[in-house]
Amino acid sequence: MTGAVGEGYVLQPGEGRLIDLGGFSMSVKATDDETNGMFTLLEADEPPDFGPPLHIHHGIAEAFYVLEGEYLIFLDGSEFRCPAGSFIFIPAETPHGFKVSHVASRKLNL
Repeated sequence: MTGAVGEGYVLQPGEGRLIDLGGFSMSVKATDDETNGMFTLLEADEPPDFGPPLHIHHGIAEAFYVLEGEYLIFLDGSEFRCPAGSFIFIPAETPHGFKVSHVASRKLNL
């Protein structure tokens, strides 16, 4: 589990604060408070064909690392197929979205 703000810690496989989002879940691995504002890290297990609408994050960048499955990434008017092992960086103020392929997929969100 986590220590005090700004202290190092270790999470074992399957650990982290679970967020149940109905049809899928996310696990919080690190928050901006725990990392002194450096980053937040989430692990997402998402069902087939899931995806949010195009959106923009104001003042904050986002990155994905695909662990399992495949995502279709919508970025700056282009579409990219991103299988396991793909890294995606999305600068702040950039319209983007994604859709999970036809198999459940898992990614890290930074």
